[in-house]
Amino acid sequence: MPAAQSVEENRLTGLELWGRIQSGAIPFSPYAAAAGLGITELEDGRAVIEATPGAAHMNQVGMVHGGWVATVMDVALGVAAQTGMPAGERAITIEMKVNLTRAITPGSTVRATAEVVHGGRRTVVVEGRLLDPQGRVAAIALGTFAVVEVPTS
Repeated sequence: MPAAQSVEENRLTGLELWGRIQSGAIPFSPYAAAAGLGITELEDGRAVIEATPGAAHMNQVGMVHGGWVATVMDVALGVAAQTGMPAGERAITIEMKVNLTRAITPGSTVRATAEVVHGGRRTVVVEGRLLDPQGRVAAIALGTFAVVEVPTS
């Protein structure tokens, strides 16, 4: 299992780091990999994540668990927040709200888009939407992230 980000990775800007994760040069976290997440688009202040939930992500009624949806949204929001970070800074979730608007079925690929709406020195606010395979909104999320320093030496 990979350790937390290395000092070498901390020397990358957020956009460089996530670009390397997107390309596979740096592994996605085991947690994100287990959730079936993949980065499909990446730019400063914006990220798109695609994921396909499996049977392991189902709740008792046979739909995808809301916690899985929250995981997808947290990753999408967090990646978007971090794309604007300089080397030596990262963004960590301090608050997130997710409104679930449509059930997701196992095996259906969803697409989470996230965009920074406020990028400050101490906090970043990001909003996002999760779209089902037909392009309908399945969840709306808003997250606040703290800007923290990480070791670069």
